[in-house]
Amino acid sequence: MIVIPLSLFTLWECWSGVERNKRIRNGLRLIWHATVWVLWKARNDRVFNGQNPDVEEIVEEIKVWSWRWSLDRISMPPCLYYEWVWSPKDCLLRLV
Repeated sequence: MIVIPLSLFTLWECWSGVERNKRIRNGLRLIWHATVWVLWKARNDRVFNGQNPDVEEIVEEIKVWSWRWSLDRISMPPCLYYEWVWSPKDCLLRLV
């Protein structure tokens, strides 16, 4: 049985409270924010521009945005894109 949270706030609490390691928790929050940002942009493109983005495109954009933000916002040694896509957790564990 799958239980779907009643609100985004509940989902946020489930998502951010999963990990005890602060570095990884902050990275998960960054990925969460990138996901919400990309979904919001996709929604606006659909509503205001009549575009119908493909799910694969949305997922890829989430990966790219979260990777870019991780390089800019977290003091992390360089993590190549393919490493981030393969395992963001490994990249986050490299934090100084």
